Amino acid sequence: MKQNQQFNIAGIPIQLLKRSPEKMTGLNLGEKLSFEFYDGIFKGMNMLFVKPKGKNPTPRKCEIVAGRLSQLFHVPVVFILLPGPTYERQRLVEKDIYFVMSDKYANLPMFVALERVTSRKMPDRLTPVAQYLLLYHLQIESIEGKSIRAIASMMPYSYESIAVGLTCMTDIGLCEKVNIDWRTKAFRFKSAGKQLWKDAEKFLINPVERRYFCDSIQSSQTFPICGINALAHYTMLNPDSEQWIMMSAKESRELINGGNIVNPNEFDGAVVIETWKYPVVSRLQSSPQWVDKLSLALSLRDDDDPRVEDELENMINSIQW
Repeated sequence: MKQNQQFNIAGIPIQLLKRSPEKMTGLNLGEKLSFEFYDGIFKGMNMLFVKPKGKNPTPRKCEIVAGRLSQLFHVPVVFILLPGPTYERQRLVEKDIYFVMSDKYANLPMFVALERVTSRKMPDRLTPVAQYLLLYHLQIESIEGKSIRAIASMMPYSYESIAVGLTCMTDIGLCEKVNIDWRTKAFRFKSAGKQLWKDAEKFLINPVERRYFCDSIQSSQTFPICGINALAHYTMLNPDSEQWIMMSAKESRELINGGNIVNPNEFDGAVVIETWKYPVVSRLQSSPQWVDKLSLALSLRDDDDPRVEDELENMINSIQW
């Protein structure tokens, strides 16, 4: 780069100015030999941009350098990196490293991890991860104001998956990004409780991927109860004589391949199995006996039985928002 040059960060042009020698006090010889240093202002925030003179350093090396320089200069440190594979970007995100990679990928204080700004298609439905996050927030514990890393410690999903899920909710308009400080991003919902549920309804998906039947399941595993029998648990509805069981598509495949599901078919049986697109919404490491109320409502909202419709409404109204 020249002394003063325009540079694109995820499609947004900014001016970078090579850092003057008098502002380099405290850098060690290895850092001076390995990197070029630039000052820039992005969305009103002063940042130090660090460009390797050779190939991209390892994520661990970036973590060490970023930690030292941010303490030394008291500004966010952003690496300007050569294009790299997805797993490299994911490792950088998991270590909370700010970076730009070509003009397509960026992880910055104002951007959710790995947004592809130039060609990203705006969603019209929540993804399974985004829906899990929303329903967890509504039923288990608020995630508002928490960092992505803090949320990841509460969920059965990776940092990157949660970041993408939160981006989906932001794109749809259910929440907005905020900065806790210059290193940490968080999210704030635009409504709360039952109003948030109503605002989200048209974007919510049916969690059921497949529903099929079998004669029995020969396994010591226990699975959450779903469907009509879960609704009967939460309301005054009578349960079905069949068992209703929820599991993941992976668990279903493994049981079928192992011969543990007896006579799987699409027509009838003593057991109704639903494979879901996301896990039961619950605290991490818990083993709930029943699927959560809001996911259950979504799984049954197309049922045209008037009794089911009435009890779904009663169940929703009984929730302490």
